[in-house]
Amino acid sequence: MTKDEMIAKLTPAIGDTAYGKALIEVLADTFDDADKKYGQDALDRIDDRLGFLKGWEKKHAAMGEDAKAAAEADKVAVLEKAQAALK
Repeated sequence: MTKDEMIAKLTPAIGDTAYGKALIEVLADTFDDADKKYGQDALDRIDDRLGFLKGWEKKHAAMGEDAKAAAEADKVAVLEKAQAALK
């Protein structure tokens, strides 16, 4: 998949949110890193973010910070849509 193909798949899936637009920008900027030693492709980066944000969502929920947990859940939903679009 080329960078343009990746962007074309992600834009209709997540491009309607601020976080989605920022994610597309980061994934496009780091697209060529996959060719480097130990480089990650877009799905690897999404998996990393999913793990990180799910952890923060749990932590905020456990601390009773519902608004913060909901914000993290919204980001997780965007990442899951991006992941599905690229698979």
